[in-house]
Amino acid sequence: MDRQQFDGLVQLFESALDGEGNKLNMHYLLIKQGETEFFHAFGGRTEASDIRSISKTVMALILGTIIESREDIDEDTPVWPILEPLSTLTREENREKLERVKIKHLMNHTIGFDRILMMRGDIGNMDPADYIDYIVNEPIPHEPGTHYLYSNAGFYLLSALLQEYLGEDLQDYADRALFGPLGITDYRWERYGDYLAGATRLWLHPHDMLKIGEVLLHGGQGIVSPQWVERMKQFTDFTPGVDTPPNPLFRRWAYGSSLWLSNKNGIFFGHGTDGQTLAIVPDRDAIVVTTAHQVDVTRLEELVDKAIALLY
Repeated sequence: MDRQQFDGLVQLFESALDGEGNKLNMHYLLIKQGETEFFHAFGGRTEASDIRSISKTVMALILGTIIESREDIDEDTPVWPILEPLSTLTREENREKLERVKIKHLMNHTIGFDRILMMRGDIGNMDPADYIDYIVNEPIPHEPGTHYLYSNAGFYLLSALLQEYLGEDLQDYADRALFGPLGITDYRWERYGDYLAGATRLWLHPHDMLKIGEVLLHGGQGIVSPQWVERMKQFTDFTPGVDTPPNPLFRRWAYGSSLWLSNKNGIFFGHGTDGQTLAIVPDRDAIVVTTAHQVDVTRLEELVDKAIALLY
C-alpha cells in the first residue's frame, strides 16, 4: 500500500453511507505494513475508543503470560474450585458440568450455554455483584467443550478467576506483564464489581491497539511465546451466523480462542461490535486497525476488506 492508496481509502470511509443513508461514524484508521505506517483520525479525534470484544484478545494474552510463567495453571485447569467460593449456586443441577469446565472452555465460548450472556442488554439493570451468580446459575444443557456459543460470560469469569488465582488486582498484573512492557499507559478498563469486565469495556488508542497487533503478528514479541499465539488461533468452530462471504478476505469464517479466522491467506483478527477491527495479515506483514461507533457495519467491513486487498 502507498500513500495515494491510503488517502483514497480514507475518502471512501468518509463518503460511505450505512444502510440508513448516514455517514459512517469512524474514529480511526491505521494500517502498518512492514515499516510503513499510515494513520488517519476522523474528525480530528484524539480520544481513546472502546474496543469492545477485542478486549477478549487482550485477556487471552494476559492469560498466556500467566500460564507460561507458572507451573500450577494451564488451559486444562478446572475453574470451579476457584469460582465456587465467589458464587452461590442455586441451580444445583449445574454443579456436575461446572466441575468439568476448564479454562480453555472460557477462552473459546464452549462452557455449554444455550443463551448469550453478559451482553449490555441482559445485564443493564443488574448489580455487578450478582454477575457471577447470574452466569453459573444459567442452565447448561451441553457438555463443556462440545457446544460453541459466543458471549461475554467466559471472559468475565476468566477475569475473576485470574484475579483470585493471582491474589492481586488483575489490572496491576496486566500493567506489569503486558501493558507496561508494550508502553501502553493511557488506557481505561471498566470494572464489573470487583473484577475487570474482561470481555469488553477496554478503551485504547489506535497506536496501542497496533502494539497488541504486533504481538500477534510477530510471534508474541517476548510477551508470550509463538506457541501461545498459535493457541489463540486454534480452530473452535465455524461461524456461519456472522460470516460475510461477499468479503473475500475479511470475514468471520470461524472462531479460535479470542480471535476470529478468515479462510484466506492465514488472516486472523480481533473484532468488536460497532466497527472495532484488529486484523492481522501475516503474509503481507501487515496490521489493519479501525475503531468506530457504527451500528450498521456492513459498509465499514466491506472497506476493511478492501483495505486488506490493497495490501496485495
